[in-house]
Amino acid sequence: MTKATPSKSRKIVVTHPRTGTERKVDKVIYEQVKVAICQSLKGSKGKTFTELTDDVVKIIRKKIPDFKGSVPWYTISIRLDLETRGIVETFTDKGKKWSRLNPHP
Repeated sequence: MTKATPSKSRKIVVTHPRTGTERKVDKVIYEQVKVAICQSLKGSKGKTFTELTDDVVKIIRKKIPDFKGSVPWYTISIRLDLETRGIVETFTDKGKKWSRLNPHP
């Protein structure tokens, strides 16, 4: 099994921080996207969803060139789960929503 191949049995539950909606995501993909999100946000004062998604797409395409899923869908789903877990926080500034690593996880 390569890094990009989803496994049938190893799933992780991602949870939306406001609605509590849960979805199952392949653990290998979860870990890769989580690392890409954290890498993008590290040292940043905050990024918009578009900026974050653009970064994650570049990182994932470089690491897993044959990735078949929607990187933006995984980015938002996993970013929301990281918010639920207290790793990432979302805030509003000047009418825009921003994401950053939580300085107090």
